[in-house]
Amino acid sequence: MDWTAILEAALSFFLVVTALAIAYMLLKVGGTFSRLNVFLKRLDEEVIPLLTKLQVTLDEVNSNLEKADDMMGSLVDVTDSVESTTKAVQIAVTTPVKKVAGFSSGVSQAISTLLTQQRGRG
Repeated sequence: MDWTAILEAALSFFLVVTALAIAYMLLKVGGTFSRLNVFLKRLDEEVIPLLTKLQVTLDEVNSNLEKADDMMGSLVDVTDSVESTTKAVQIAVTTPVKKVAGFSSGVSQAISTLLTQQRGRG
């Protein structure tokens, strides 16, 4: 046997071992891709319905927030109406009371003055 035959045999052995190693790695990569494919299918089956439910929930929350906003606007309107009504009632009640108080004070002063004058004469 000469060196050329030995080198050819060594090269052939190396190529066969390399081909087997590459075939083994490709099988492992194929298995990994297969598991990844199963994982993505399950993710698609579970996450998409979850996202749909989340969207429905967010739509309901937004709807309720709009209702709460409308209620707050109505509450502000009612508060403004109550405030203006309270002011009107306050003015309607206090003005006559002030006039009656002034009138009664004037009558009291007049009576006091008359009594003082009568005592001074009598």
